[in-house]
Amino acid sequence: MSRVIMFASGKGGVGKSSLAAALGVSFARRGLRTLLIDADMGLRNLDLMLGMQDQLLYELRDCVKRRCSLEEAQTAHPDYPNLKLMVGGQDAKPGDFDTKDLRRILKTLSRRYDLILIDGPAGIGRGIKNFFDLAERFVLVATADPVCLRDTEKLARMILDRGMERPYLLLNRYEPKYIKQGLLSRAEDIALSLDLPLLGALPNSDLVYRMMLQGKTMAESDDRALMVGIENIADRLLDIAPAAQEQAQRGLIQWLRDWMRVQVMKP
Repeated sequence: MSRVIMFASGKGGVGKSSLAAALGVSFARRGLRTLLIDADMGLRNLDLMLGMQDQLLYELRDCVKRRCSLEEAQTAHPDYPNLKLMVGGQDAKPGDFDTKDLRRILKTLSRRYDLILIDGPAGIGRGIKNFFDLAERFVLVATADPVCLRDTEKLARMILDRGMERPYLLLNRYEPKYIKQGLLSRAEDIALSLDLPLLGALPNSDLVYRMMLQGKTMAESDDRALMVGIENIADRLLDIAPAAQEQAQRGLIQWLRDWMRVQVMKP
């Protein structure tokens, strides 16, 4: 059975979808069967971030309405066969989905994948609430500014009020250079102030936008600090799914060997 992890954020524009896509690629490269679900109903974007916008034929809404099979609603990544994408629906609304239908679908999918990553909509509306009882763990993506952290704290409180496990905090576009200037707290102190376990803090990088324009993720960038950060976060998330750890290590070693072979062969 797979683990279901949901990425959420108190406000939009913090890089939540970019991180979900990058971690999906990271897990797939390790040999793990990974499913990415774009649950931002009506505002899908994972297909663009993965360069798959011309490959999708069906959506999750089609599956719920029985216009296609569950298998047809999943699309394999062209470069990473272990990674598949399922999108909620470009014209869908949160009210189009019943929690019972979503639970039934996820129960079936969990037998086929090692990890299911759900990219939820930003904010605290019905779109995120549809998945509150379906995800096993939450990763709250935030930037370190006070406005975003306040919204993150409110979302964390909603999750805890449902009796769920304490969500992780993942800081994005973190700029340690501002710490000495007294403008920014240490990542560990930010997590402590929110009473959330810190999953990681990723640096800001000018390469992220360029990779997005190319239909690539942060996990495929040439920014070493960013790539190391993504892989470290993937390692920590795998501690949630220890049964997949050994398989992931074998897959990562093979991927590193292949990557080094390509570097040696480059002119």
